[in-house]
Amino acid sequence: MKFLILQRAVPEAPVESLVKLAPEQFSYLDRLKEEGKVDLYYHMVGQQGQMIMCNAESDEELSRIVSQDPLFYYTKREIYPLTTPEVHKKHMREILAKR
Repeated sequence: MKFLILQRAVPEAPVESLVKLAPEQFSYLDRLKEEGKVDLYYHMVGQQGQMIMCNAESDEELSRIVSQDPLFYYTKREIYPLTTPEVHKKHMREILAKR
């Protein structure tokens, strides 16, 4: 299952910690990308945060991916489950067929 993760540094995060851990996070995300657990990630300009497209087979796997991020304790996340346009269209057809 795919998830959109919007991750932003918390205002009280020490800048020194963010600077120190950012390279570790880049390596972590690159490794996840190589493993097929992250499709892509982008820095959000002016937000001190990232947008991550993540692949997880279960809530346990998603929890592991999120909690092992080197910046975990210095960020807040919004996590959204995603579906493909094809699946969404199929559900919409089913709903409309019942009317």
